[in-house]
Amino acid sequence: MAYLVLARKYRPQTFPEVVGQEHVTRTLANAFAKNRVHHAFLFCGPRGVGKTTAARILGKALACQVSPGASPCGECEACRMITSGTAVDYIEMDGASNRGIDAIRELTDAVRYQPAMLARKIYVIDEVHMLTAEAFNALLKTLEEPPPHVTFVLATTEPHKIPNTILSRCQRYDFKLVPVARLVKHLGAIFEAENLAAEPGALALIAREGGGSVRDALSLADQVISYLGGAAITEAGAAEVLGVADRGLTRKLVGALAEGNAGEALDAASAAIDRGVGEVQLARALVRRLRDTAVLQVAPDTEIVDASAEELSDLRAQAEAIAPSRVRQMMMRMLRACDELARIDQPRMVLDLALIEVAATEPVLPLGDLVGRLAALERKLTGGAGSSGQISGLGRSAQGSPRSAQGSSRAATQKAQAQVAAPPTSAPQSAAPDPAPPVATEPKPARTAPKEAPPARNELSSMAWPPADMHAAWEKVMSVLEASRKMDLVSIYHHAKLVAWDATTIEIGFDSEFHVERATDADKRRALAEFLASQAGRPVDIKVTTLTGTTAVAARSVADVSGDRARAERSRREAEVRAHPATRLVMDTFDADIAEIRVPGESP
Repeated sequence: MAYLVLARKYRPQTFPEVVGQEHVTRTLANAFAKNRVHHAFLFCGPRGVGKTTAARILGKALACQVSPGASPCGECEACRMITSGTAVDYIEMDGASNRGIDAIRELTDAVRYQPAMLARKIYVIDEVHMLTAEAFNALLKTLEEPPPHVTFVLATTEPHKIPNTILSRCQRYDFKLVPVARLVKHLGAIFEAENLAAEPGALALIAREGGGSVRDALSLADQVISYLGGAAITEAGAAEVLGVADRGLTRKLVGALAEGNAGEALDAASAAIDRGVGEVQLARALVRRLRDTAVLQVAPDTEIVDASAEELSDLRAQAEAIAPSRVRQMMMRMLRACDELARIDQPRMVLDLALIEVAATEPVLPLGDLVGRLAALERKLTGGAGSSGQISGLGRSAQGSPRSAQGSSRAATQKAQAQVAAPPTSAPQSAAPDPAPPVATEPKPARTAPKEAPPARNELSSMAWPPADMHAAWEKVMSVLEASRKMDLVSIYHHAKLVAWDATTIEIGFDSEFHVERATDADKRRALAEFLASQAGRPVDIKVTTLTGTTAVAARSVADVSGDRARAERSRREAEVRAHPATRLVMDTFDADIAEIRVPGESP
């Protein structure tokens, strides 16, 4: 007899036996109990989680001759034929190979006939998203109003590719990946039924590599059993045959990297690669271990870490031994290594360099720890006098404004230099061994602090008002605005064109209503007037108009003035080039003429 793989041998035959899909099986069982079974179902979800299995159980529940309902007997002829796949009224179709309109037309013609042997006809279309748009359209009417003896079950891994017209005619059930802990329990029951001994770590490794898919996990279990034969299945043996990193390897790597032992980490990685573990798989396993460790450091009792009880205990122990900042630092570097490994032809070099860098990188110390160390050092140097206030100021500078700290440092340096450069106030000692008696001197009058120099006059305060060249003066106003970081005003009034300028009023205009509306905003106009008044030392009023006719021709903006100035400068430089002796010599020697003159910085 041919060998039957574990995935087929231990395929569930009733709804309670389906692993990890209680939200689906309970709903279907209640539908049978209340006699509210729909005529069209859509089973969607990842591969290997029980979609086709649930469809077969649903078919047996509809056609069982002994106990139709949520608990089919599994022994009657109808149940046996559906289980073995020989029932003529239970039709499983592959949507990938029957995706055209002709196949669906044959189906819609066949559904009109009564079932031959079973109580109902059940059509299961697997990978239904592969059907063409025409085939979906041909199925619509039959799917919405099938004959009373027909039930449809559609299965897919990509429900987003199914038209909404199909989705609206089906009851949708979303299957999900099975958690590692639940999958480990299921694998343990199967290994026990097969009389095979397996370590919990080996079962957890197989379940984790299965990625939440029951079928994938059982296929890997078949592979491990074939490799190890009748021997006990150990975690190291399972990791060796699957070519993945086991828990002991990742624990050793994380511990070596946390201690800065690059040699030990490189040796462990080299031994794993020699036995078949890929560089990408090793880096991902290391990132997964670091991620689980980081999660348990902030939430020790969380259930989002997929691991067995033994693995959780091991992870918690390592999480307590390593600083959280160090774990996050290692994880971020290994994440970059995973990204680099996917894009380079020399993965071993990338992995080794990443391990060396992680081990050699010093742990990142929080700012509070650094401030605390500085405070302790200052207390040690000064004997505890006046240290708290200075260090607290340093902490505020580091966390708040760096400029205040720099200013304090410069002030202290200048004070120290002044003390060194100051002449000595005491007379030099005489050669006589006995010190001279103290001489009473009159106290010197205290020196008064020098008066602060008056602030320098700015460009606008020294400018004639009204100016002789109002366009150049307006350009200067824009420059002062920009230097004062009044960019909100610059962005509006840079487009303005001067119309008039007298002793108290500056009249500006704009070509478009959009700019006029922005410039006439009361707050913006008042802000510009107050700024000019503070700079020029006189009251200033801003008047905004819309330029039309001759006024628009006469008015000029800052951009116009700048453009004229640039053109004048270019003409001047061209004239210098043409008049240069070297240019004249070349033109006279070769009887040539200048075709084009380019100013440095211009694009050709």
